[in-house]
Amino acid sequence: MFAAQYQQAPVPPGGAMIKRKWLQRYDDVPLAKHKFILQSWDTASKEGGANDWSVCTTWSIVNNRFYLLDVTRQRVSYTELRRLAAKLHRYSGSHQVLIEEAGIGYGLLDDLQSQGIPVRGVRPEGDKIVRLALQSPKFEAGLVYLPRQASWLADFEAELLSFPGGRNDDQVDSTTQALANYESPFANANITRVMQSIMSGMSREY
Repeated sequence: MFAAQYQQAPVPPGGAMIKRKWLQRYDDVPLAKHKFILQSWDTASKEGGANDWSVCTTWSIVNNRFYLLDVTRQRVSYTELRRLAAKLHRYSGSHQVLIEEAGIGYGLLDDLQSQGIPVRGVRPEGDKIVRLALQSPKFEAGLVYLPRQASWLADFEAELLSFPGGRNDDQVDSTTQALANYESPFANANITRVMQSIMSGMSREY
């Protein structure tokens, strides 16, 4: 009600493209042998109140389920953005940092890579609505988890549930980029083990 009356950013009660009932909640991220920490950046080209936000979402991915750990959302200069990205990587211990290959994203990719940070450039396909639509089955299937409490949670949910009718979409862009471009680092290892087992069985037969 506050968002609708005072910020002119109404959120449909049940959500728009993403439904409120699809959102899963967690108190603690499950412990797992294979846990992957992923960060996804949606960068703005300028600071200032009239410009877009630079947003980093940090995810813990366990058994192909996405647990949102943190959302950092600021309007900063490029110099501050570079420092912030490096700081967040060190703090989270992220295994991979996704950055859109557009605008200042190119410079951020080069700067972070030169610091030995595991970055990967991403080229989005389709418009923002299409990109979220393609990832909506993950929400509907209950694979995306939000914390029960966080200082940033209300703003994140308001933007996600009102999209594409809300004022901002930077957090949504960061989220869809993470969901669309996560590549399991354990998939190849599993395939390798399966192939080794098959080859071992064949060698015994011959």
